[in-house]
Amino acid sequence: MNKKIFISAMILVSLSSYSAEADTFRNSIAKLNIEGVGEMVVSMLKNKEGNWVLKSSMDGGTIIQRDEEEVFILNEDGIKPLNYKYSQRIFFKKRKEEARFDWPNRTVYFKRGKEKGFDTLEPGTLGPNTAQLQLRLDFKELNLNSLPKELIYVVYYRGRVKEIEYKILGQETVKTPMGNFVAYKVDRVFSDGENRSQTFWLAPKLDFSVVRILNVDGRETDIRIKSFEEIAS
Repeated sequence: MNKKIFISAMILVSLSSYSAEADTFRNSIAKLNIEGVGEMVVSMLKNKEGNWVLKSSMDGGTIIQRDEEEVFILNEDGIKPLNYKYSQRIFFKKRKEEARFDWPNRTVYFKRGKEKGFDTLEPGTLGPNTAQLQLRLDFKELNLNSLPKELIYVVYYRGRVKEIEYKILGQETVKTPMGNFVAYKVDRVFSDGENRSQTFWLAPKLDFSVVRILNVDGRETDIRIKSFEEIAS
């Protein structure tokens, strides 16, 4: 496990915790099985300020430690990220990143390792994890008999505000520890130089929650939902 691991597992719990009836989110926690790595705990909870917090944590002992968190609000304008932070250690190699979204001044300030900087926030800019949350919310509104070939979002990602594209590839049956689900397969598009891939499966039976993520970035990481629980406010 000496290759970099990038896991966007928050989507699994954050998407499952959406209530179509109330048009709001619910407090929730999930456990995810990561093949060949172990287990990750992911939560989506409202903090005392009334903001939503997506948080994931993985304890792989001396091999890997990983924590990721994104704070956001949901209002009439949609999802608006506020803060993001990430830390990971694989053996002795460490990586850290933080970002603060200053919406009044339309600026995102970031720190990645020793690098510091900023970029301009465009209206509707999403964070690294809320981009995937928006993907699921938009999927709920699509005409399933006439799906588009792609969806594009403006996202802060690794020190830049950029467009991220997702391609819709059709349906497949996915096996998970929670059971088998017919799901829509969606690929995130990377530039040729990035040499990686990331695929999501969204299950209509679970209100288009994502039930599996397959990430290839030097090594293959297969994430499948294992359990999910809503928590009373």
